[in-house]
Amino acid sequence: MPGPDNENLIASLRDGRTAGYAVYGDPDGAPLLALHGAPACRLMFSIADKAARARGLRIVAPDRPGYGLTPPDRDASLAARAQWLALFADAVGLERFRLLGVSGGAPYAVALAGLIPGRVSSLALVSPMGPVAEYQSSASGVDHPLAFSHRRLFLHTSGRLWVTVPAGGLLGVLVRIAPEAFLRLGTRFFGGADAALFSRPEVKAYFTSMLREAFRQGAYGGTSDLAIYGRPWNVDFKRVNMPVIVWQGTDDRIVPPQAARYLAGLLAQCSYVPIKGAGHFWVLGHIWDAITAIRELPH
Repeated sequence: MPGPDNENLIASLRDGRTAGYAVYGDPDGAPLLALHGAPACRLMFSIADKAARARGLRIVAPDRPGYGLTPPDRDASLAARAQWLALFADAVGLERFRLLGVSGGAPYAVALAGLIPGRVSSLALVSPMGPVAEYQSSASGVDHPLAFSHRRLFLHTSGRLWVTVPAGGLLGVLVRIAPEAFLRLGTRFFGGADAALFSRPEVKAYFTSMLREAFRQGAYGGTSDLAIYGRPWNVDFKRVNMPVIVWQGTDDRIVPPQAARYLAGLLAQCSYVPIKGAGHFWVLGHIWDAITAIRELPH
């Protein structure tokens, strides 16, 4: 069962930095490096503990800089954080592993897979944040542009720290003081299938715990992620040459579904799985299915 001994671990990287992380599932199982969404933290993967234990997977889940137990970084970029993740994998002894990116963890997962492709046996992306800048300037983006709200958030507002930092600070205060109020606001924003999920008490309790830990140090984790999402990825997608699976709900209102499909098209060995009528958080109701599919990916 998840607990302090496996959820509050600290890794020392060889460059002197530290990273907080959790381990779930089978302690002797096949390694899966799991990257959380935004805003979120290592505790996101507590919900997969039983399924991973039963399927023989050991989930290693780090906090990105500024979240949970990991100190903030400087000059944050997708490339720099991919290097940081490679150092983390070294520090915890991951030689070859499956890789999972959920939502806002997807850009980092793809960048890491492109950086050290020989060590990543397979890649799974759940409701991924796609390369919105590249998509919007592509032929597909011209024909099927991002929704206005997605353009404003990810392409225009994301890099304006004078907006995102104070807004993130207020959000962090709300999460720490009144997480239930934050979840009520989120439920109204999500709508559709996601709203139904968030009406369940166990889902509310899960998100309350995770978000409090995510904002332990304030809002830097979220604001730095958001700035990175709005920039070109500059990833050599040809180097992401392992088997990939992408799951994307067609009714996702958090990330742009068309950018996820565009990302899948950039990856040579990718299987794209659209989930009709599903929202952003569909995986919360299908943990066992997702973990089983990841376990069956090549290693």
